[in-house]
Amino acid sequence: MHQASNLGAIPGVDHGFCSINDPLRPDEVFFCKQAHTATIIEWHRDQVANTIEADGVFTRDKHSIAVITADCLPLLIASKEGGLVAALHGGWKGLQGAIIANAMQRFAAEGVALDQLQVAIGPSIKPCCYEVSEAFIAQLQTSQGHLWQDSKAPWTFEQPAPLLTPTITPPEPRQALSAWFDLSQYALILLQAAGIARQQVEVSEVCTYCTSNAFASYRRRTHHSEEKKTLLYSWIARTK
Repeated sequence: MHQASNLGAIPGVDHGFCSINDPLRPDEVFFCKQAHTATIIEWHRDQVANTIEADGVFTRDKHSIAVITADCLPLLIASKEGGLVAALHGGWKGLQGAIIANAMQRFAAEGVALDQLQVAIGPSIKPCCYEVSEAFIAQLQTSQGHLWQDSKAPWTFEQPAPLLTPTITPPEPRQALSAWFDLSQYALILLQAAGIARQQVEVSEVCTYCTSNAFASYRRRTHHSEEKKTLLYSWIARTK
């Protein structure tokens, strides 16, 4: 199980990024019926996991909440005093749809100042393995290019090297005029736009595609059809 040092330093908060069969995964964990939306809900004890359509959940209760991913970004968030925690599913659609801004608004509405938050972005597909089309880039540039007009866009046109030594060969380009998308950098841009400073965020360097086959990767499975389906559970809980 992987953990982030910034969340691990908060008293009364436990968390982890782990596979579905990891023995350290909590037995009882709530997650939404994820649909690549920007919807966020509050957890209540009468809710049944995987029945409520949303892509983010927060709570003040002592119960594990989670998101499930297989390349998308898992974002775990906690206030520094540990009183409020949240888990977000950050696919590009949800990120573009403002799930991060929605989450920050929920924290503010609950009386938590944004500078009191710590954010951990867990293992996800990295730009070394995330090829996107020219049309995708054009659409994103049209809708949100203003966010990086004075900085680096969250993609490159040359395939970058993996951040960690790969155990699985990154994919070869499969289309002309494609780009390599940095989903984590995109989220960092959106977090900054929502009022979160870079030093409040810890980003895992693990690429779900090429770092290890122990990590769930939807894209890797489409390239290697013999691979069994698995999932990454990213959970967080208040413990006191």
